[in-house]
Amino acid sequence: MMRASLLLKLSLRNVFRNRRRSLYALATIAMGAMGLFVFMGFNRGLMNQYRANTIRARWGHGQLYVQGYRGKAHTHPWELWIEGPELVMERLRVLPGVVGLFPRLTVNAMLVAGNQAVAGQGEGIDGVAEARFFDQLNYVEGGDLKDHPSGIVLGQGLADGLGVHIDDEIVLIARDEKAESRRSKAIVTGVFHTGSQEFDSRAFRIPLSVAQTLLGTDRVESISVALSGVESWPAFASAASTALPGLEAVPFDELDKVYYRHAVDWLDAQFGFIRSIILLVVFLGIFNVISMSVMERTAEIGTLRACGDGRLEIGLGHVLEAMALGALGGVVGLLGGWALSVGPLSHGVAMPPAPGITRSFRILIELDIRDALQVLILCTATSALGCLVPVWRATRIPIAEALRHV
Repeated sequence: MMRASLLLKLSLRNVFRNRRRSLYALATIAMGAMGLFVFMGFNRGLMNQYRANTIRARWGHGQLYVQGYRGKAHTHPWELWIEGPELVMERLRVLPGVVGLFPRLTVNAMLVAGNQAVAGQGEGIDGVAEARFFDQLNYVEGGDLKDHPSGIVLGQGLADGLGVHIDDEIVLIARDEKAESRRSKAIVTGVFHTGSQEFDSRAFRIPLSVAQTLLGTDRVESISVALSGVESWPAFASAASTALPGLEAVPFDELDKVYYRHAVDWLDAQFGFIRSIILLVVFLGIFNVISMSVMERTAEIGTLRACGDGRLEIGLGHVLEAMALGALGGVVGLLGGWALSVGPLSHGVAMPPAPGITRSFRILIELDIRDALQVLILCTATSALGCLVPVWRATRIPIAEALRHV
């Protein structure tokens, strides 16, 4: 035990014995650690931005449907809509994590403004309740429906197609359960822009009561759910299936496979590849620094072997020294990454629109203690691995040759 403690102390002293060599190694490790830490913070910020946009603009944390309704075509879909939505929501409000419930009803309608007519797919919603949670619609004109009895909010593409603005009148024409045509007048209260061109070109929202009147029903198609956090969904879904077995709970990432899940999977694969490249560069840099260090100390290694020290003991000392350098360089790099995130990058990084998106984003660098620990472990482990080969080679040099090494 005492010998191991002495070996560790000697390894730490060797770190600071040759300051030039140690500073070179520390700079290499710190730059790699800082780049990796900031990159992981950028990745986390981007993923959180994607998730927030998906949850807060459209889906909530998930939605409830009648079992067997979603994902299929139905001759009479209204027969599989949720009956008695108020009673259902009373039972849902007591479930774990629930902070908001939003009944919705999809409306396929023709929107007419003057001489322009455009087909759209909208939703009847509770305007007052949804205005408190769905804050990522990014209104370019006006605002939410709130309590306007005959208001309508439109996606920017749909509004441009109709040529309408705030306070303009629109006529909605839809068919009810009996295939009879019904119409309703609405006043434009807002024009929103989510960034998804396909959604913004057809989407509109009207009060739930207006949608039910147009379709001749008192049911709702789905109930969107807002929870205290994404991590609350599994517990809520389990409780909902027990309390209301006739309903199916579907999370937001399942509802939006194209925009969210596929994009996140693609970005994860891309970031994993980039992270591997960064680690490879850091490893090669450390390997080069450690190799030079070991070459400079070949005579010292020969002297230690001549004094009776074994190859394993010498190798272990160099591994401990490399790990100390890796840990210290990792800490310096983490501090540098933190300084960047609160300094030059405090307002995030402006990003152009992603594929399939028309709105640019500003991605905040979201550093996390788990990422910091991962970077520190990677730096320490990479430093230890980087010294194995040069130390193994140096300890295999005959003692007489090692003593003559310059």
